[in-house]
Amino acid sequence: MKLCRVSQLSALILTMWFNLAYGKANLNNLDTSGFILKGYDPVSYFQSTQPQKGLPQFKTTYQGATYLFSSNSNKMKFLKNPNKYIPLFGGWCAYAVADSKSKVDIDPKSFLIQDGKLLVFYNGLWADTRKKWLKDPNSFLKNAEQNWPAVQNKEP
Repeated sequence: MKLCRVSQLSALILTMWFNLAYGKANLNNLDTSGFILKGYDPVSYFQSTQPQKGLPQFKTTYQGATYLFSSNSNKMKFLKNPNKYIPLFGGWCAYAVADSKSKVDIDPKSFLIQDGKLLVFYNGLWADTRKKWLKDPNSFLKNAEQNWPAVQNKEP
């Protein structure tokens, strides 16, 4: 119970900090430059165990977020089927959506491909939420999908 309260308090503090730093809520988790996934190439998550940083010469905007790609080839793959590559839950921490119905920033290197979908997680001072997710991935995904309609328009 104490751990749950600490996790919730941690999420609240992160949310408040993020809101002060970045302003009003957005459906997508965008950095200060307007890039989703902190500028990492969404296609690269499906190609390797390490995502690649995108380059400004290979970018596109989709559903209000600007995506960067490490190559023109990856950009073309994305444009052919963007729904295959976009992160679930607007690029917010999937665990936070499932567990506390909140939007928490992510570490773009902490990710999982589950059921063919990209999930990203917070990994920092307070917790490694990917590790927590992996304890019961199917239940967490179900909870996150159920919670997302109520969470998506909340401020972080």
